[in-house]
Amino acid sequence: MKKNAQRKTLQVVTGILAIAPLSAGLIGLSGIYNPLFLERLPENPVLDSNLRFLNAMSVAVALSFYFIIPVIEKETLAYRIVCCSIFSGGVGRLISFCYLDAGFFPLFLILMLEMVCPIIIMYWQQRIASETTD
Repeated sequence: MKKNAQRKTLQVVTGILAIAPLSAGLIGLSGIYNPLFLERLPENPVLDSNLRFLNAMSVAVALSFYFIIPVIEKETLAYRIVCCSIFSGGVGRLISFCYLDAGFFPLFLILMLEMVCPIIIMYWQQRIASETTD
């Protein structure tokens, strides 16, 4: 595949993958009243505050991807930082699975995306960046 086609494909894939943290983060900003929770959480200001903070971080991660997309071949460090933040979130989710029952199967699929996709797209971006500088 030609360099420009590879770049465009990575831009599209990155944009599609960024939809997940953006939409989950926006929904999650409702804190303990998140409509996706299968049960009602106790009204706890610390829990609500932490949920809203962490979901705002998901929105920031997604927006970071969208700001990088136009110059994806030039922003290797920024791209790696955003990918590593997603991977780190997956590590946190994995730790939670070790302590508590994962229970809900879609969470396992999300974990796989958080642990595998960042590694693949970082490698892909690195190849495109190095081809651009050659």
